[in-house]
Amino acid sequence: MVSELSLGAQKSIFAAMNVKDGSTIVANLTTKGRTTGQPRTVELRFLYFKGNFYATSSQVAGKHWCQNMIKNPSVEITAKGEKISCCATQIIDEAFRKQVLTLRDSPPQLNRVVFEIAPKIHD
Repeated sequence: MVSELSLGAQKSIFAAMNVKDGSTIVANLTTKGRTTGQPRTVELRFLYFKGNFYATSSQVAGKHWCQNMIKNPSVEITAKGEKISCCATQIIDEAFRKQVLTLRDSPPQLNRVVFEIAPKIHD
């Protein structure tokens, strides 16, 4: 995994990824397998919003990447040749979950599960 990034490095990587607040990006998410401990990568569409990435799923059950993030929230996002270490959390605040889903899709798919994937940053 990539080490934690300084704020300046993070801004540089986000510029290279060409992400802007409210935009979506297709990227690879690498999780740690919950039983094997091995890296597992899946391609997903993320919403970038207020400095974090958001991934959604129709459900957690049967979705290995979701279950892996719940077991081990340390993940990595790779897009356009850039890698960033992140920490994943399932969004349980209902109003915020709906806000993310409304930004992500039109019309919004309000029955989906949302995970916030926050870059690990140090000063």
